[in-house]
Amino acid sequence: MQRPAPTSVRTLLVSDVHLGSKHSRAEEFLVFLREFQPESLYLVGDFIDGWKINTGWHWSSVCDEIIAHLISLARRGTKIHYVAGNHDAFLRNPAFRAGCLATLPRFEVGNEFVLETEAGWKFLITHGDLFDCVESNVPWLSKGTTAVYDACLSMNRLFHRAWQPSDRNPYGVCSVLKDRVKRWIRFVSDFESRILDHAKQRECNGVICGHIHTPDIVSSDSMWYCNTGDWVENCTGLVERHDGQLHLVRRYDEDLFLRLPAHKEAIRRCFDDSETADVEANELVSVNGETASHGYAA
Repeated sequence: MQRPAPTSVRTLLVSDVHLGSKHSRAEEFLVFLREFQPESLYLVGDFIDGWKINTGWHWSSVCDEIIAHLISLARRGTKIHYVAGNHDAFLRNPAFRAGCLATLPRFEVGNEFVLETEAGWKFLITHGDLFDCVESNVPWLSKGTTAVYDACLSMNRLFHRAWQPSDRNPYGVCSVLKDRVKRWIRFVSDFESRILDHAKQRECNGVICGHIHTPDIVSSDSMWYCNTGDWVENCTGLVERHDGQLHLVRRYDEDLFLRLPAHKEAIRRCFDDSETADVEANELVSVNGETASHGYAA
C-alpha cells in the first residue's frame, strides 16, 4: 500500500525519542516522521538513549529505519540539527562528533540553536537538562531512579495489555506519575524561569525544549515556553507550518496551536522605517482551533 505524500512544513521538532530503550515508541515515531517533509528538523535531545548501552540496550530494525529515513531527509535537502541531551551527552564531546558524524550529510550538533520562525520570532532550542538542578548537581540520582522508572513502565504496559483498550496510552499511568515528579523538579529548580532567562540573554522571544516529558505551550506577557514532549509516554512533536503557526501534535490529547503575528523586526526588513505598520505582537494560543483562556494551552 502506497503511503500518502508527506506534508511540507517549515520546521519539525521532536525530543526524547530514547532510541535504544525498550520503552521507546520507535514504530509510532517512524509513522509520525514519515508524515512530514520539513525544511529543517530539530532533534531536541535524548534522541538516542546512551544510558542503556551497558544496561538493557534494545536496538530494533525500526531504529535502523528511522536512521535511514533521517539520512534520506538530509539528502533531499532537510537541514538536521541535533541538540545533545543528558541521555546522549556523548555528543557534547567534539572528538566524538568529528569522528562519528563527519560522514552524515547536513547534520549539525550543538547544545543549543536559535530558530527564527517564518513570522520573525526567535526561539532558543535546547534540551533543558542544563537548567535542571537534579541533573546539574546530583546526576547520579537521575541515573539511579531510571531503573525504578523502567520497572514502572514495564508494569504499566502489562496492566494496559490486560485491562485497557488497545487505543489507550500504554504508559498513561506512568505519564501522570512522571508529570507529577517533573512538576516538583520544575518548582524546586525554577526550571522554566531559568531557561527563559537564558533565552532572553540570547535575545530570543521564547524557548523550545524537551527533557521533562511534559508537552506544553505556555505564553506570558513577553515570552513563550514550548515543550516538545517525548516518544515514550506522550508521543508528541512540534511543527512550524509555512504560515508561521506552531502546532503541537499530541497523540493522546488535543493538539495545541500557537499563532504568532508578524514580528516588527521582520516587517522592517520588508519596508522602510517610515512605512512600517504598528503591529500588536499579541500571541494567540488555542486548543484545536479554540482560543485557550489566560494564555495557557494546557
